[in-house]
Amino acid sequence: MRLPGVNVKLLPIKAHFFLMNGGTTPLTPYLTTIAKQRGYSARLVGAVFSVLPLTAVLARPIFGAVADHYRCQRTMFLSFIVVITLITASYKFVPDQPVNVNNERDETALSTHQFWLFCAFLVARYVSNSIISTLSETMCLQNLGKDTHKFGQQRLWGCIGWGSVSMMMGWLIDWYSSGSMVKDYTPGIIVSVVFLLTDLLVAFKIEDCQSDVVSKHIFKDLKKVFNDIKVVCFLVWVVFFGIFYGSISLYLLWHMEELVTKYHPEKYSSIKTIQGTLIAVKCFGGEAPFFFLSGKIIKKVGHLNSIVIGLAALSLRFFLYFIIKDPVWVVPVEILSGLGFALPYTAMTAYGSMLAPEGLKSTVQGLFSTFFQGVGVSLGSLITGYLFNELGSSYTYLVLSILALFVCCIQTFTIRIMAKTSKLQDNSNVNTEG
Repeated sequence: MRLPGVNVKLLPIKAHFFLMNGGTTPLTPYLTTIAKQRGYSARLVGAVFSVLPLTAVLARPIFGAVADHYRCQRTMFLSFIVVITLITASYKFVPDQPVNVNNERDETALSTHQFWLFCAFLVARYVSNSIISTLSETMCLQNLGKDTHKFGQQRLWGCIGWGSVSMMMGWLIDWYSSGSMVKDYTPGIIVSVVFLLTDLLVAFKIEDCQSDVVSKHIFKDLKKVFNDIKVVCFLVWVVFFGIFYGSISLYLLWHMEELVTKYHPEKYSSIKTIQGTLIAVKCFGGEAPFFFLSGKIIKKVGHLNSIVIGLAALSLRFFLYFIIKDPVWVVPVEILSGLGFALPYTAMTAYGSMLAPEGLKSTVQGLFSTFFQGVGVSLGSLITGYLFNELGSSYTYLVLSILALFVCCIQTFTIRIMAKTSKLQDNSNVNTEG
């Protein structure tokens, strides 16, 4: 039975985003705090999490190119859902760090096999997740056809999955760990595996709309794309956005725990509940509405101006992190994630698809994702980890607030220059034809 006004073809895509994000929520937001709990310093964690996106620099374009050349993106997509499910379940077999490492130097931690097993777990999980993300977004855009501006309306279901699971996950971890200063993430692993296995069943229903066109001159075609100055400017902004995104996604929960330790130790027993509530507010109060509205906003203001709006929102968001001392008050700040993440992320994804030649959709989408995650988030992790260690978490976000405002101003100026240059070229072409 067909529902009026509902595109049945897109329902499996929506369900996949919901289940995949719901399946990664129980662990992904807490990975840096898990590392902190294992006794690693902010500097060491920053170094580790700066390397993780670099693995995606290699993995995304390589697997994207293989998917395009051999037209096997659906097979690859399903295979990596199986892989990430097995990797997630394997965390229970990663041994804990010896207790005395907490008071030892990072060099000592580097000599333990527990540290390297933990890193191997992180790398395998990150690479699998990044490939799934690239392929799922590519397949979504292929199913949308010319309606790429509706990408946000599909992606918001991932946000709903992320938010709805996080609402119970933080409380469940606190409850399961009650009476202990060490948080036990066993409930998260169980919930994650259940969601991912369900997602595998749903993913079989996603229609394969991969183009029959295969690029015979992949590097030559890509060179044409990157010879455009607009593309180069766009990539620079994507990298900065990745830096700012990494500083939040990897370190905001760490910052909240720093606030609890310094100002409100009485709230430590419920910190995971507070963090879970924050993720839910970010998803439902911030990202979901703007994923839904992003198509209309992008149509009105354009892709690049949408990124400008995102940078301005990030600057304000960082400043609020700096002045707030109670982690509970960080929660409502996440409403700004709609303007600071959902809108610009949708704009970047749709713009990347527009720039991609036929037959290179997965390849180009992988490359744009690489600049965001592989370069931007990697630098964000390294820089934020270093600043956390040297300045403390609050002053780090003050520095990032100033930097985001500066990049926002530079981008606004650059867009105006590019617009004027484009008009002059158009006028020149008209005069030549006349």
